Amino acid sequence: MRLSTFAKSTSKSIAKAAAIATSLTVALLSSLAPVRSVDLNGQTSFVAVPTKAKLVNYQWYAFQGKAVIYVVLEFPAGAEAGLGAINLDQIRGVQPAFRRGAVPVRAFLGTPRREGEAIAANAEFSDRARNVVVRFPQAVPPGNTVTVAFQLGTNPPADLYTFSLSAIPAGPDPIPQLVGVLQMDILQPFRR
Repeated sequence: MRLSTFAKSTSKSIAKAAAIATSLTVALLSSLAPVRSVDLNGQTSFVAVPTKAKLVNYQWYAFQGKAVIYVVLEFPAGAEAGLGAINLDQIRGVQPAFRRGAVPVRAFLGTPRREGEAIAANAEFSDRARNVVVRFPQAVPPGNTVTVAFQLGTNPPADLYTFSLSAIPAGPDPIPQLVGVLQMDILQPFRR
């Protein structure tokens, strides 16, 4: 009877030791993963694609003044390529959101209510295509939240405005990566 109790406790100890050894082996092998390249046949690409973005406008009503559209992009640390530009394409909306043409643009690290360091940015607007490309002369390093503020001045007419957002890596022959679809609901002012 003593021998069977000893055998059971020994087999439990061996099983625990084997489980620990397996866990350690998996941890070591995963930490030795090779560094991934961002060069694909001479093209630059993100390793970890940005997937978190939002569009913020604190002025909700049609034709309301002091309107600023903020595009907030969480740029992942594992991207392994700097952010060279973003591309915002209007998919839906009664009129182009940038119907008055080019508007002042500024960019910074952080969020609209927690602005950090300013980032140099140049914007190219196209009303006919409902498109704007914002380029960063100095690539934004991975692991940052980037906000681009478009100083509209006055909101567009009431409607649901929908945009597709792409992130473009800094480097030779970059491959744009679709981040997602952003929406801005501009409401009709309440009248009594």
